[in-house]
Amino acid sequence: MPSKLNLNSGETLRKGATGSKVRQLQEILTALNLNPGTIDGDFGNNTLKAVRQFQSQKGLETDGIVGRNTQNALNNALEEATESAPSSTSSSTLSTPTKGFGGTTGKLPLPGIPLIKEFEGCYLKAYPDPLSGNLPITIGWGTTKKRDGSNWKLGERITQQEADDLLMLQLENSYLPPLQKIPVWNELNANQQGALLSFGYNLGANFYGNSRFSSMTRVLRDKKWDEIEETFLKYRNPGSNVEAGLRRRRQAEANLFLTPV
Repeated sequence: MPSKLNLNSGETLRKGATGSKVRQLQEILTALNLNPGTIDGDFGNNTLKAVRQFQSQKGLETDGIVGRNTQNALNNALEEATESAPSSTSSSTLSTPTKGFGGTTGKLPLPGIPLIKEFEGCYLKAYPDPLSGNLPITIGWGTTKKRDGSNWKLGERITQQEADDLLMLQLENSYLPPLQKIPVWNELNANQQGALLSFGYNLGANFYGNSRFSSMTRVLRDKKWDEIEETFLKYRNPGSNVEAGLRRRRQAEANLFLTPV
């Protein structure tokens, strides 16, 4: 769970700012289902857009500058979102949406969520899988299952809040547990975990140890970080109509993995 933002007296965060407090701001915005872009400590256009969106939601001046008023509103929203999140991943969680905060345990690597949102895109009407042209039917941020585990049907619709909640629940319940079984998982930092979360969300969370992912399994097992970038890029469906998009995603995941915390 992100900690509250604590600016010094008279301090502000605005476009062009860098550092740990910008990273903290980006983590809070991500936890509030806003999209500041990659969590990299660099206050760029995506972070500016997310701050303005938050300010608009709260009736604040939409100047994109984080001063005392916006800081207080962010911290209050984070506290409310955390308190409203379910406290366990029991079966009741599957029918109860999380409000704002990403996940029920606070263990989701937040840097991976903007990456997932960037490449999945959000569609509030169910559509066929772009690779197969058919199943699985997908909706929201690439969600393929309803809360009850059943499949979507073409033409079904959801709200933006439902799309955000479904993404967090699916990441928490279906993707995080298999990833946590990777032997080196707890040795990885948030950016490294986030890159693998995006990779797993796209290609399946049970990739580690799978014969089709022998290269990635070997590199993770042996901690060959000097080979991680070329290894990510191997998984792009060469020759398919989605190769270019997958290459961009794999490169972004590799860049995130290699970004120091």
